[in-house]
This record gives sequence, C-alpha cells and structure tokens, in this order.
Amino acid sequence: MSAKSVPVESVFDARDDARQIISGSNALIEKIKARGVVISVSDDWSGIQDINERSRNSWFELLPRPASAPSFWLAATDATGDVVATQGAVLLDCMNTSFGERLGDLTAFHDEGRAPAGEWCFCASEAAFDTRGRVAFVVAGWVRPDWRGKGLFHPMASLMRLASWARWDVHWWAGLVDPETTSVWNAKGAGRRRLEPRPTILYHQNGVGRLPLHLLRFSRPAMVSDVAQMLGGYSTAA
Repeated sequence: MSAKSVPVESVFDARDDARQIISGSNALIEKIKARGVVISVSDDWSGIQDINERSRNSWFELLPRPASAPSFWLAATDATGDVVATQGAVLLDCMNTSFGERLGDLTAFHDEGRAPAGEWCFCASEAAFDTRGRVAFVVAGWVRPDWRGKGLFHPMASLMRLASWARWDVHWWAGLVDPETTSVWNAKGAGRRRLEPRPTILYHQNGVGRLPLHLLRFSRPAMVSDVAQMLGGYSTAA
C-alpha cells in the first residue's frame, strides 16, 4: 500500500459535534493564552525538526513521518519569541491497511519502499490493528523544561486533536508513548484515552535503536465527551 493524502469528505458528521469542537477550541486557546504564551500553527515540518534537534537534551528524537503525508504542528511562543511547547500530527490513511499494519510495514514512518535498511517494527497491539479509517498520528509533544508544570502540555494536546479533526475529519488519534513518559499520559487532564499498560510495539529506529512503545489512542466519542465536559455539558464516551 502507498502512503497518500486522503480527501476530506466533510469537516464534521454532526452539527452538534461541530459546535462543541469550535467552542472547545476557543476555550482551549484562551486557557493556553492565559499561561502567557501565543499559539501558532505551521505546515512546515522542518520547523519542528529544527526545534527538536536544538532541544535534544530535553526531548527524544522525533519519530520519522512519511514525506508525502499531510502534517502540521502547534507552537506556544513566550514573550521573547521563543517556542516553549509543541504538539504535532500526521495524517495516515488506514482505510484499507490498519494502523497496526502500517506500523509493521513501516509506512506509518516512511513512504512505501523508503524505510532505511535494517529498520523494522513489531506490533502486538490488538487495538492498533483495530484502528482503521483516517488516523491522526499524534507526535512531537514537548514542553521546554523551565515551562513544565505550568499547564501547557495537555491543553495543547487537546487543541491539536481538535485541529486534526477540523482539518482531516479523522476517525482516530493514535500515538506511541515511551515507557518513561507514560506518567504524563496517566496524569489529570490527559483526556479519555486508551493507553496500553505495557509496551506492545517494538520499533527499531535507524540511528536510535530499539524502542519499546505503548499504544495511545483517542476515539471520536471520547473527544466529544471531553469537550462537552470542558464546556460544562455531558456526553458518554464509547
């Protein structure tokens, strides 16, 4: 299967969902701005790669992404103009080939046939193989050390998920979490998600080595429920 762009069929399936997501995005932007930063969005992936390379003492090397896949990233910028936090997403077409299969054949990371020699990935996550449709591969979550603990990470991650929905009408959000950072995704504010308790994915990344990883996944109903709760409403996540 070739990694490719997916035409957006519609922005939202239901008007109620659209209203919730627009309202939720506005609420999150105001919450993040109250922390003393400005939010911006970029489609230039080289920008976040540059920040990652300059911040390697406080940030893992970014996972690769298929060069042909649509992507974007959010930046939080402080009063001096420095980027102090990021979140990113890559659109994967998993209509005919599940997210788990795309991990295994490396097309979640590279365009077909472009993976470096010796790179491989083993996936034993049943949930990953059940993840089909338009998938936002959530990546590049980072907060500069002096800004950690100030309430940026999870609001920005939520905003990124809502922006992915608005851009691509995705069915799922999926990510790979290093064992050292599972505590971040088990903390208050992470949202309704599935975080597998044990690493079920082993990725041998070129130049990095073997990475045991946990599957992280968010569903549409869970996102709608999170936004409803944020806005004071009620919804049940599937």
